[in-house]
Amino acid sequence: MRRIAIHPILTALLCLAALAGCARQPQLTVVNQSSMPLTNLVVSGSGFTVPLGTLAPGEQTRIGVSPSGDSSLRFEFDAGGKHHSSAPDCYFENSPLYRVTAVIGLDFTVKVDVRIEKY
Repeated sequence: MRRIAIHPILTALLCLAALAGCARQPQLTVVNQSSMPLTNLVVSGSGFTVPLGTLAPGEQTRIGVSPSGDSSLRFEFDAGGKHHSSAPDCYFENSPLYRVTAVIGLDFTVKVDVRIEKY
């Protein structure tokens, strides 16, 4: 009768599960600090466009993006009966070390902070 070595198989599966949870792309957090919901929110950059839908006042969302090289950001959304478009000055690359936070303020301007995480 053969015995299957469960311990090595379980260890391998746990390692794969841990790796699957790691971000492999830049992470973008979008924060709505305005007093109104942002509807039809779309963020785009070099080689990607991500529709985010609606972001309520005080709400934030975090997504992974996959730029096709060096990138900046562009935001499009509706709020307060108007369409808003913003291309804040920022730069990031297609690396999981980049953490990008975009804050949409009371006046619907977008400020972006880009940080590079260490290993």
